[in-house]
Amino acid sequence: MSDEKKFERFGKYLILDHLVDGGMAKICRARFLGEQANKMVAIKMVQPQFSKDPSFVQMFEDELKVTFGLLHPNIIQMFDYGIVNEQLYTAMEYVHGADLKQYLDRLKERKCVFPEEISVYIISQVCQGLHYAHTFTDKLTGKPFNIIHRDISPHNIMLTYDGAVKVIDFGIAKADSNSEATQAGTIKGKLSYLAPEYLDGLELDPRYDVFAVGITLWEMLTGRKLFTASNDLAVLKQIQACKIPKPSKFNPHVPKELDEIVLKALAKDRNQRFDDMDKFNRALVKFLYQNYPDFNATDLNAFAEQLFEKELASDRKKFVEYGKIDIKPFMADLQKEMQGKGSSSIEELPSGGAVQEGGRTQKIELDFEAFKDDDITAALSLDLPGGGNSGTKTQRVNRPSSGTRQAKVKKSGVSSGPQARKSGATTARKVKGGTRSRTRVVKKKVAPKKSSNTSMYAAVAALIVGIFAYTQIDLIKNIMGMGPAKNKDQAITKKVNDVIKQKVQTGTITFKNYEYEMNVYIDGRKADLSGIEATVPFYKKLKIVVMKPGHKKYVNNDVRLTPQDPYAQIVIPELEEERVGLLSTSRNFTSGSKLIFTVDGEKVERDLPINNYRVPAGAYEGVIANPLLGTERKIKFVIEENKKFFLE
Repeated sequence: MSDEKKFERFGKYLILDHLVDGGMAKICRARFLGEQANKMVAIKMVQPQFSKDPSFVQMFEDELKVTFGLLHPNIIQMFDYGIVNEQLYTAMEYVHGADLKQYLDRLKERKCVFPEEISVYIISQVCQGLHYAHTFTDKLTGKPFNIIHRDISPHNIMLTYDGAVKVIDFGIAKADSNSEATQAGTIKGKLSYLAPEYLDGLELDPRYDVFAVGITLWEMLTGRKLFTASNDLAVLKQIQACKIPKPSKFNPHVPKELDEIVLKALAKDRNQRFDDMDKFNRALVKFLYQNYPDFNATDLNAFAEQLFEKELASDRKKFVEYGKIDIKPFMADLQKEMQGKGSSSIEELPSGGAVQEGGRTQKIELDFEAFKDDDITAALSLDLPGGGNSGTKTQRVNRPSSGTRQAKVKKSGVSSGPQARKSGATTARKVKGGTRSRTRVVKKKVAPKKSSNTSMYAAVAALIVGIFAYTQIDLIKNIMGMGPAKNKDQAITKKVNDVIKQKVQTGTITFKNYEYEMNVYIDGRKADLSGIEATVPFYKKLKIVVMKPGHKKYVNNDVRLTPQDPYAQIVIPELEEERVGLLSTSRNFTSGSKLIFTVDGEKVERDLPINNYRVPAGAYEGVIANPLLGTERKIKFVIEENKKFFLE
């Protein structure tokens, strides 16, 4: 078939396409070749020349020691590792999305920056993933790993198009499990994201990652790099000086509270930073929901879909094509290869890096303690047809103290392959400190014969039940809560009518030319859009307001939907840029004071003091009121374009 020529099998994976081709490794999308064959993974394949380099193999082993046991929604999960065709590889969770650097580049093309609420949400998720890694403890030994990522930057934060946030690439992470310390004079990590203590030669702790995450948040809010210069030496000098401007200097939308959070994370003295990622995250979450109480994680999904609309459409077509691939020839080829090696067809996690290839065994010594007994159980049950619904199965896992582990599985049902179900088939693992072996015993379950007397009794019982059901049908309905047939029909009809009535009470408005920066208000309330659509009630005349930072708002007062006309499309015109200035006030106002004035016919009420509040240029009249004290003072002020006005 053409599929066999077009696609390449890599061990137990079918390579679909290449995502990244690097000098040391390439990352591919792949499909797992197993009985559960719908799983898509990402495979990082190390180039053959590096796969033979002892120092690179050691680094590869160190990364596995750090990441293989990590299981958190904000950290990419590792599934598998080994050697195929003289190439080291790891198979990991496939993240359908783009890294944060790609988001920043796309926004820069559009001359935009991340909205503050989305920036804060993303970094909050990063903090949660890193806090888990920093505090990770091996459950089998009780020993903390003391992981520090050391390479946090926009490149290593992945955002799925669905709105999830994943920290990736622990390749240079520092942990107690590492085999060797960093050599003097070498720099690990991207230059522009180093912390001052790194240059001072201090022992690193989790606050090092706090600084790098702070840089990333600063860059998201401003749309520019924090430490940048014409040469590396100049960048290092900037890091050592560590003079950090407020994000609001470049983005006036950033409020004072967020400025303070960012600057705390970027303090030169690490004792002045957040103590850990958990405290950093708490500050971000508090800010987010105090200032954006309606924010929801799905907002990131809508944001991503607009930025990467073309990529999503292209991927959808690709995935449908990948789903049509006939994997039988590849599965047969894999089975043939496995039979040639004398192994079972049950899919296993690689054992200690020992991989058979071409009749010989290549071995990577990957002796780390994070390998859990649950992994053995999961591997044993992976290939059982029907997910345990057909037939019975029992699992026994023995853990001899000598270092040998055996697991026996008894299962009934039809085998999935000639080699897979042979009684007594055994696979062994060779790792440091002993051998892990697994023995599988498969027995076919034979159904007991039913006697003729049993069949006769069953038939008589069924006849009696049938007669009773026929003669006492109303009684049965009452017992089951159904009531007489007439009542049942009426209840069903009423329920259907209620559903129809409820459904036809709303219609849909579609917003053409909608942009992710825009906010839509319907009758004064922020609309919770599903993509570019809003659900609205029938018969009500609606006021639609579309607002975009730095632009004049668009207002439509002539929208009314009915069951006869349940859909409407609002074409948002190109919004005119607004002439604005900044309004700030003295801090000397008594607690509870508010500034109340009108902008374009709408009442604005702000708690005092105010710092750099954007107001359209023009002359205003208003009051400073304190409801607690019952005081009120009339004021007048003029806002000039691109200028600050200070109100005392």
